[in-house]
Amino acid sequence: MFSSEFLLKGVAAPFLTAFATILLSSRLFSGRRGMAAAGFAIAQALGAGWLLWGQDVWLPSRNLHWVPWCAVGGALLGPVLVAGGLARFERWLLAAFAALATAALLVPTWPDLWPSRTVSMMSFTAALTVLARGVDGVGRRNPPRLVSLSMAATALVAAMLIAACVSLKLGESALVTAAALAGSAAAVLIRPDETAVRGLALPYALAVGGWCYVCAIELPSPTPPLVALLFVPLAPLMLALVAAGPLANRSLTTRWIAGLLLVAGYLVGVGAWAWTSTETSDDEYGYSMSYNAD
Repeated sequence: MFSSEFLLKGVAAPFLTAFATILLSSRLFSGRRGMAAAGFAIAQALGAGWLLWGQDVWLPSRNLHWVPWCAVGGALLGPVLVAGGLARFERWLLAAFAALATAALLVPTWPDLWPSRTVSMMSFTAALTVLARGVDGVGRRNPPRLVSLSMAATALVAAMLIAACVSLKLGESALVTAAALAGSAAAVLIRPDETAVRGLALPYALAVGGWCYVCAIELPSPTPPLVALLFVPLAPLMLALVAAGPLANRSLTTRWIAGLLLVAGYLVGVGAWAWTSTETSDDEYGYSMSYNAD
């Protein structure tokens, strides 16, 4: 399905870059510096994956070409969003600003876009803002290992669904993001750090949410949008159920099991919904991330 060259350059490179950078920074820094290092690690990993894979990310010509830029921007801004000294409303405003900038770049200018571009931008901005702040919230109330694993697993499922239901090429593009998040999760498994995980909330929302949005609407007319894909990035928010109610007072092992089951069950359900919503399982649409394409 995926070429060996892509697995080496587009998967292994960002995975190892994020893993090594976060693991090293966790030994050298803590607190706010740790958050900044985590964001830098994701930005570095995404850059390594895209550059080594041979994609010209410097000259985007379509809305979907901006997703890597939004992901890197979110990785650099994410640590600022959860840094100390900011009031709650300031964090929400900063997240909303990043989400609005992402929506302005990713929502297409098609004349037949429905809902209209204005409505789409407003709703997409709101969704990304809530997602970023929600993931940050579960990061404060749940074990760092569990939260990082849920983000990485969700990104991986999103990439696989895009490859299977929309386009193999776009699935490869989304898998670069998943590999970077997986490398971060692997590092957090060894050295758990809540501040580092919270710093990943914004890049996760902009990258995974961005890929799912552009791929959900990229199906050729008259095929309707793949609505199920829009719900995939919400999976980590299922961990809010672990941190609230009767599960909050359970043992760590019980909370781990409950969290894994909730996230896995959600992903299976949404994945089945997406799979049954389309009969396409190959790359027949021929979408490409090539910036020389018409």
